Amino acid sequence: MNIIEREQDGITIFTVEGRVDSEGAIDLDMALQAATAEGKHKMVLEMADVRYINSAGLRTLADILTQNQRVGGDLKLVNLHPKVERVFQIIGFERFFNIYPSVDEALAAFAAVSS
Repeated sequence: MNIIEREQDGITIFTVEGRVDSEGAIDLDMALQAATAEGKHKMVLEMADVRYINSAGLRTLADILTQNQRVGGDLKLVNLHPKVERVFQIIGFERFFNIYPSVDEALAAFAAVSS
């Protein structure tokens, strides 16, 4: 799994590539937890190249979403692969996560809340 982190307009954007399986979930959790420890609570996760996510990965996303929202932040998901999006629909996660087709739209949603 490959995780690339960058900042734009005070928002941390992670591009995730590969499988979020048991090993990948650990890597993702470490990256996201490190960002929250640095006070980065507004995050976008770009997931176009993630074609598989297991329960450990879903738990990581739910934990980070909860942590971020507790302090006024959020975790917005972008460009979910249809297989991953289907998993979110089956377990009902689309009710909790804001999912956008592009990073620009997710950033605009953060900006709209700040206005």
